[in-house]
Amino acid sequence: MASERVLALAPLYDEVAKCGKCGFCQPTCPVYRATFREGHVARGKNALFRNLVEGKTVLDADLRDSFDNCLLCRACTAACFPAVRTDQLVLAFRETYARRFGRPTLQRLIFRGLLPHPGRMRVVIRAAWGARRLGLDSFAARAGLLDMINPKLRNALELKEGVPGRFLRERAADGDRGCVERRAEGPVSLRVGYWVSCGYNYLLPEVGQATLTLLRRLGASVEILGNACCGLPVYGYGDRDGARALARGNIETLGDLSRFDVLVSECGSCSGHLKEYPELLAGDAEFSVRALRLARLVRSFSELVDPLVTPGEERSPDRARAQRAADAELPGATEAPGAAARPLVVTYHEPCHLGARYQGVVTQPRRLLRSLPGVEYRELPEADCCCGAAGSYNVLHPDIAGSILSQKMERVASVGAEVLVTECPSCQLQLALGVRRAGLPVRVAGISEFVAERLATL
Repeated sequence: MASERVLALAPLYDEVAKCGKCGFCQPTCPVYRATFREGHVARGKNALFRNLVEGKTVLDADLRDSFDNCLLCRACTAACFPAVRTDQLVLAFRETYARRFGRPTLQRLIFRGLLPHPGRMRVVIRAAWGARRLGLDSFAARAGLLDMINPKLRNALELKEGVPGRFLRERAADGDRGCVERRAEGPVSLRVGYWVSCGYNYLLPEVGQATLTLLRRLGASVEILGNACCGLPVYGYGDRDGARALARGNIETLGDLSRFDVLVSECGSCSGHLKEYPELLAGDAEFSVRALRLARLVRSFSELVDPLVTPGEERSPDRARAQRAADAELPGATEAPGAAARPLVVTYHEPCHLGARYQGVVTQPRRLLRSLPGVEYRELPEADCCCGAAGSYNVLHPDIAGSILSQKMERVASVGAEVLVTECPSCQLQLALGVRRAGLPVRVAGISEFVAERLATL
């Protein structure tokens, strides 16, 4: 049975055979830089994978640690001369391992019972936030109940302080300020389908509110889509059948796409995975075509908004005057009459699924931030290095993720940033955790949230 399972890895043999064992992947791998274990870097994984296919080793639990400890950030591939797709090898191993040994019960429940069904998700997450509101999570932690259920629950609860309140979909449905559906300020210039990210819907709804507000101000008519999870978490754990089912379900839910000019998400992970639906559904005669149509419409937030806000290199005189007025309102602006106001120092963390290694959205968010009134943008060293979130990696591997995060915080501190901006809810929560742990006087914000705030002064 085991040998039959390993045969499923054989089609990737030519890919892994390209690895020259040079070691250029080592300095780029955040996990290796935290552990210095050869099994945690691409070269080590490639060797183990090749040994499996060649029958020099067997598929057993001893190999799991190497392939579990991967962020799927593709930093290794970017540094690799033959560009070995180690992330694909990791996904294939995870899928093969799960078929051989089975998936944990909780994982099966979430992947198949919750993520495809937004109604069930709302009930479960509302109950979780209700328990926190009543202080039951703190009681459970003190009583040791969390450790009895699963010690990793402590890590998950640490990521989000307080309770986010009403979900984004609820705020939009009831017409809360900032949540506007199918309306624009002035003539409609763009018909937008807004993809609702699970992270922004359930954990950071204020970011989604800001996105909707700004799109409306820019003349967009917005339809809030009825999508379920994009499927990236399921795909990342090697459950490609489950990811395909979610993709098909979402494509069916969206229906005729001709009513949209563009589909947008301010979650870099969602927009990135949606763009890869055609690859995921390549073997499906019907849905591969529909997936391609969808992918061609998808834009990340900064990819869509940057050309709308910064159409040229030079700002107009009106915009320049507005910036000076906004600068005058900044703290400390009146301390020295006639002196220039002190701008807000802002830096940017590039989510893995948004940047050069996935979507190639690199210049747009930076240009957008530089264009904002009252802002001094400073580039973050190794801005594209993973923060350690990687979906739920930070929950399942808190020590390694914590080390990766500490290195990220050192870089944030080095630029003297007052605001740290990103375009991914998982990154935003992880970075906020890092700021709290490091005691840095830094605000962490979603890019749509920050851009909407700054442009509101114009």
